[in-house]
Amino acid sequence: MNLFELEKIVQSVDINLKEKDILNFLRISKRWPFRYPWGQPSVEILCENEHLESRNFFDINNFFCFEKWSKYYDLGFTTIISNVLDLNNELRTLNERLTNKTGLTINANFYLSKPGRRASFEKHDHPYDVIVKQIYGTSQWIVNEKEMFLKPKDTCIVPKNVYHQVINKNENKLSLTINIQ
Repeated sequence: MNLFELEKIVQSVDINLKEKDILNFLRISKRWPFRYPWGQPSVEILCENEHLESRNFFDINNFFCFEKWSKYYDLGFTTIISNVLDLNNELRTLNERLTNKTGLTINANFYLSKPGRRASFEKHDHPYDVIVKQIYGTSQWIVNEKEMFLKPKDTCIVPKNVYHQVINKNENKLSLTINIQ
């Protein structure tokens, strides 16, 4: 599978989302279960010690509570929103094109954040390839010891087993990460 061809597909789909769109998606509480059937949490925040937390903003029926979560977001905690390729027509188009090219089920996540807390996990790697698309705002990355700045509509490839980290978030930002396994 050619990652550069997949990156071109990702670049070709304009994803015109703003912060208010993401907040409106999150207000649909039953769209965001505590965990999906395959075990992945739907919404998490990155705490200062790199621990991912979600229990604090789900109700007793395991549905998302926007009001509880928004307090963390307002404090600058980075939010990871999983399994997002069904949220609008642009994302569904991207999913269809990637699936048609690869034959794989594609999973993608949003990283939603504002200044205030840590931007990312410490330097880490994954056993799968990742294509990142900056939706709004900017982010500063280190991928395989190379520093790069992503502006809206920019993409980058993080090959499997390559160390990477977001090191700065000076403004509200939304990044889409597409996992290619």
